[in-house]
Amino acid sequence: MELRTAGIVAPVVMAASGAFAQSAMAPEKVITFVQKAPAPTTQVVVKEKIVVGEALPETVVVTPIPDKTGFAYAIVNDERVIVEPSTRKVIQVVQ
Repeated sequence: MELRTAGIVAPVVMAASGAFAQSAMAPEKVITFVQKAPAPTTQVVVKEKIVVGEALPETVVVTPIPDKTGFAYAIVNDERVIVEPSTRKVIQVVQ
């Protein structure tokens, strides 16, 4: 009986983690916009490491992405990052 339960739980956990990973990625249009966005004239540098899931410091200017509510971006430490505007959490680092 325990094997049967484990067999049911594992796929559910895997499906849930897969759904989270998909929702954590920005749409291709957002990524393309951020890749092509002009860099600021002054370089923005922070001591903190930029980490997906962590909020950017308040000193970093976050720019909303036109026509894409729920997405904004910043260029900090020479990295382009997509963030959630309301929380400033990094969704994705754009390569």
